[in-house]
Amino acid sequence: MRLSDLKSVARYFWRKWLGGPAQRRVLDVGSGHRPHDDATHLVDLLPEDDSERGGAVKRLGRSLVVATIEALPFKDKTFDYAYACHVLEHTDQPEEACRELMRVARAGYIETPSPFFEQGYNYPKPDRGWLFHKWFVWLAGNGTLVFEPKTSRTIDHFCDCRNAQFVKGVYERVDDLNRLGRVLPHECKNTVLHWEHQFAYEVRDRGVKG
Repeated sequence: MRLSDLKSVARYFWRKWLGGPAQRRVLDVGSGHRPHDDATHLVDLLPEDDSERGGAVKRLGRSLVVATIEALPFKDKTFDYAYACHVLEHTDQPEEACRELMRVARAGYIETPSPFFEQGYNYPKPDRGWLFHKWFVWLAGNGTLVFEPKTSRTIDHFCDCRNAQFVKGVYERVDDLNRLGRVLPHECKNTVLHWEHQFAYEVRDRGVKG
């Protein structure tokens, strides 16, 4: 076990024994190889399959439930907080996933790759990475979380504007997008939503709003 993992386990049990944040029930959905330090419960759909994450699943002292984000096996408002970090772009039914997060938790945090960064992972080499991501996810001006289909056509579409052509040129020259990601601001490469009670969402291909 790496030193960072030992520190995470130590923080979790220290909070559990001494009180404080660990007294809250915190769910990490799609926890994978990097569960959140504050999580008390973990959910992952395919704990034995590492093909869609950066390493093996880690529990680090916490219970793990095998389930899908579209049908979470918990009662309404079981959790005070829910993390869904880099998981919604994988789902076939984002509308069901959004409803389930709001059903089982009172508040939460959602993070996905930004459309800008998502596009870079599949251009110009379609096998460069993240072919299993199915959606561009972004926040509209009114705060609605928008899902648009990621297809072989849309992933390669760059408008003719100067900025888009500049980005296209960068992607053509970068072999490992992770190197670029390490120097980009977090808000540039990620779509982030903090929510309380509920949030609005829209799935563009199916005309679904919530």
